[in-house]
Amino acid sequence: MTIKNLKVLSKRGPLDIPDWINFAFELGAYINDHGIKYKKSINLILSLPSEQFFSLFIAMGIADKTYSKTKQMRSIRKAVMNLEKGSRIIYKDDQSARKASVISVEPSPVFENEMILKIKDGKMDRGIPERYWIDRVILLDEEFDEIKRTRKVSKKQKVGLDNSRLLRVLYTSGQLNKVEFYPGDSFYLVGNIGQINENMSKDIFIYEGVKGTIKDFLYFDNSNSYTNGKLFSSQMKKIDVDVNKEVPVIYSDLYSFIKQDKHFTTNPKIILSSRTDHENRLHEVKEELKRELLQDDHKVVTEEIINYLKSTDTQIPLGVEFLAWR
Repeated sequence: MTIKNLKVLSKRGPLDIPDWINFAFELGAYINDHGIKYKKSINLILSLPSEQFFSLFIAMGIADKTYSKTKQMRSIRKAVMNLEKGSRIIYKDDQSARKASVISVEPSPVFENEMILKIKDGKMDRGIPERYWIDRVILLDEEFDEIKRTRKVSKKQKVGLDNSRLLRVLYTSGQLNKVEFYPGDSFYLVGNIGQINENMSKDIFIYEGVKGTIKDFLYFDNSNSYTNGKLFSSQMKKIDVDVNKEVPVIYSDLYSFIKQDKHFTTNPKIILSSRTDHENRLHEVKEELKRELLQDDHKVVTEEIINYLKSTDTQIPLGVEFLAWR
């Protein structure tokens, strides 16, 4: 299943996903597949009747591609095999989930052609057979060398994605197990943190009788061991984390772009503007993007996105204009 199977809550009962939300979902899917997955990054500016919620729905489209994909078990095996003595993981069993230290990864003494992960679980040495890795082991971000983040798992944090009833009915347990196994940021979101958190917490969706929020899909605070993005304030003075230059930045409004793009100059960017934006602010952004397109070697690729949207039968909503470049 995907987020396209969701229904939207209304006073008239559950409704199909509106065109403008589906449009945002598909932009997120395109950004993920052509930027993150195939490393053909794209920049995009959109003019919308209203930008409220739109950046969050784009981020949901990116996250959905992660939840929906079938991760190859051999890549999971490789990740565990690369762990070194002293590496930290999260070990899950029927009682709890807790941090543990790696002792070794070695051939199983019982089953031929199977590896076993030996860990120090409190005062106990424990062996985890390879067939249980996907269910019992979660990599910690500080041990995953492809992603640099500062968040650590504490006793107060929830572990994995089992806490979301909506995710559990929308995706298979196998998909969710594989997603939470890997840490990593798929997007950065810049905007008004208070407004974003408020919008994320509203019941908007329903599927098979289970209601949910945007927060069910996006994890960038410190309440869960799993995160799939980072949230930055449009008011921040500096960034105290390492920025991955390949992760797309979603600016929820023009103000966020004007104030914070200096921190993400080489990242792919998605800039949202509203019809209600101040004329001077819109003019400032247009002039800045014009200079960028003229001075550097950029190619306008708006037609690529239009062709993609046509191939997925996605309607471009009335009142939406956009320009894409690479």
